[in-house]
Amino acid sequence: MNLFGSSSAPSVDTNALVNSQSSANADTARLNAQLNRYNTYTPTGSVTWSNNGDQWTQTQTLSPAQQSQLDSMNQIGNSVLGQAANSAGQLPSSPFSYDGAPAYQSSIDYSGLSQVPTDIGAYQDQATKSAYDRTMNNLQPQFDQQKEQMTQQLANQGIMQGSEAYTRAMDDYNRNYNNAALSASQDAIMTGDALAGSMFNRGLTSRQQGISEQMNDLNLNNAARSNYANEQLTARNQNLNELAALLQGSPALQMPTSGGSGAVSVNSPDVIGAANMANNNALAQYQAGQANQSALLGGLMNLGLYSMMG
Repeated sequence: MNLFGSSSAPSVDTNALVNSQSSANADTARLNAQLNRYNTYTPTGSVTWSNNGDQWTQTQTLSPAQQSQLDSMNQIGNSVLGQAANSAGQLPSSPFSYDGAPAYQSSIDYSGLSQVPTDIGAYQDQATKSAYDRTMNNLQPQFDQQKEQMTQQLANQGIMQGSEAYTRAMDDYNRNYNNAALSASQDAIMTGDALAGSMFNRGLTSRQQGISEQMNDLNLNNAARSNYANEQLTARNQNLNELAALLQGSPALQMPTSGGSGAVSVNSPDVIGAANMANNNALAQYQAGQANQSALLGGLMNLGLYSMMG
C-alpha cells in the first residue's frame, strides 16, 4: 500500500480525446440534418425527405392538377421541339448574295444630255441685226415719204437746194432719221441680249431636266436594289425568327418548394474542453498530494534525527 499517494502525474490520451470530439461533431451534424429536413405540403404538391444513413433524398411530388399541367407542357414542348427541328432543317446554308438584284448605280451618263450653248455671240449678233433690219424696214418707207413731201414743200415754197433754209430742213430730217435709227439699234441690242439669254436658259433647263431624269432613274434603280435585298433578307430571316420564337419562353408551371421556416442549429458538446478541465483537476489533486507527501517525509526525517541525538 502506497501511503504517499500516486507517484506519477495524470496524463491525457490525445488520440482518444480527438476521436471522442469527432464522434460528437458527427452526431451533432446528423441531428442538425434531421431537424432541418422536414416535409412540406402545399396546394401545388409536396417536398419530402428520406434518410438513407448519412445520405438524404429530397422528393418533389406535384399535385394531380400540377402534374397534369406538367405532362401537357412536356407534350407541347416535344411538339414544339419537333417543329423547331424542322425549321432548323430549312435554314439557309449558303451566304447571302445580291445575285439577281439590279446593279448598284453610283453615277450618271452625261454624254447624251443637251449641251448648254457656250458661244452665243453669233446668234446674238444675228438676232440684233434681224431686229434692227425689221424695225428700219418698217420705218424707212415713212422716212422716204416724209423726205419726198418735205422736198416738194420746199420746192413749192421756192426754197432751192443748197440754200440755208433747205439745209436746215434737211438737217432736221437727218437728225430725226438718225435718232430713229439709234433707237432701233438700241432696241435691237436689247432684243438680241434677251433672245441670247433665253437661248442659254432653254439649253440649261433642258440639260438640268436630263440630269434630273437620270438622277431619278438612278435613285429608282438603287431603291429597287435595296428593296430586293430587304425582301431576300426578310425571307432568309423568317425561318430564324420562327425558330427563335419556338425555342423561347418559360413554363408557367409552379413547382412546390420547401417551406421558409427558420433553420434549427444544435452545437456540438465540447468534449476536449471537458477533458481539459478534468485533467486540470486531477493535476491539481496530484500536486496537492505531492506537497503533502513532501511535508510528511520532512517531518519523519526531523523526528529520526531528534531520536539519534537523544
